[in-house]
Amino acid sequence: MATEDKEDLLDFNAKKMDDQMGELLDSFESHPLMQPPDTHPTLFFIFDFIRNTRKELRSIDINKLREGDSETKKQVVDVMGRNGFANALINDSTGRLAVLTGGDPGNPVGFGSEIKEGIARLVGRD
Repeated sequence: MATEDKEDLLDFNAKKMDDQMGELLDSFESHPLMQPPDTHPTLFFIFDFIRNTRKELRSIDINKLREGDSETKKQVVDVMGRNGFANALINDSTGRLAVLTGGDPGNPVGFGSEIKEGIARLVGRD
């Protein structure tokens, strides 16, 4: 791996990202439409996607990343890409997310400011 590739990921802070993902998942869990027994399918889909991404993040060996391991770098890039995809889905205004998750595209779910602010912080757009 080239030196510049290693330096690109030196700012990667797995702990900070894990904390932000935890806060975001908490925001989902406190959303009124996520309360059992009738959780909203769109909210649950995105919640589950983020939860699985967090599991992937937690499997990354930071020491291998610092050593320049290319497979570990791919894991980091994948986690960051998945977070970007979650951001795109949460901020979707086309109704496609509703179609994808079995919802009504004419009446998309409102994620609320707490979730939108949480995803913005996670992807560095706050």
